[in-house]
Amino acid sequence: MTINTRNRQRALTLVILLLVFNGCAHNKVKQIENIDAKIKSEVTQSFNGLVEAAKSLNVERYLQFFDKDKFTSLNENGSVYHSLHDFEKQYREQIPYIEKYKSLKFYNMKIKVINSSTAILVNEFNAVVLLKSGETVSASGAGTQVWSKISDRWKLVNVSSSSN
Repeated sequence: MTINTRNRQRALTLVILLLVFNGCAHNKVKQIENIDAKIKSEVTQSFNGLVEAAKSLNVERYLQFFDKDKFTSLNENGSVYHSLHDFEKQYREQIPYIEKYKSLKFYNMKIKVINSSTAILVNEFNAVVLLKSGETVSASGAGTQVWSKISDRWKLVNVSSSSN
C-alpha cells in the first residue's frame, strides 16, 4: 500500500510540474507574441512615415528613415548601391521632375520579425506620378526592406525592389 501511495504522489508531482512548465511555456510564447506585435507596430509606423515623406516630396524627411552608415540596396535594374550617398544622389536628381504623387498604394504587406532590432518588410505597390511636364508615369512592383532599430528608431538598412 505504501508503494502505491508513493507512486501516486510521484505521478501527481509530475503532473503538477508539467502543468507549471506548460504554463511557463505558454506565458513565454505570449510574451514573444506581444514583443513581435510591438515591433511590427513600430516598423509599420516608420514605414508609414517613409511613405508620407515620399508622397509629400519631402526629401530631408524621407532620408531620415535610412541608416546613413549601414545602408545598401539592390535596384530594380540589377545594380547595387553600397552606400546611402549613391541612393540619395539618384533620389535627389529625380525629385525636381515630379509635380506630385497621384497615388501610391502598398498591399500584400507582411512584416517578419527577426529579432528585437531587425525586421523585414515585404510588399507590393502601385504608383502614379504626375510629372512637372504634365506627363503621368505609372509603376508597379514589389519591394523588400530590412529595418534595424538604431538608437530607439527604426531605420532602413537595405532596400530591394522589382518592377512589373
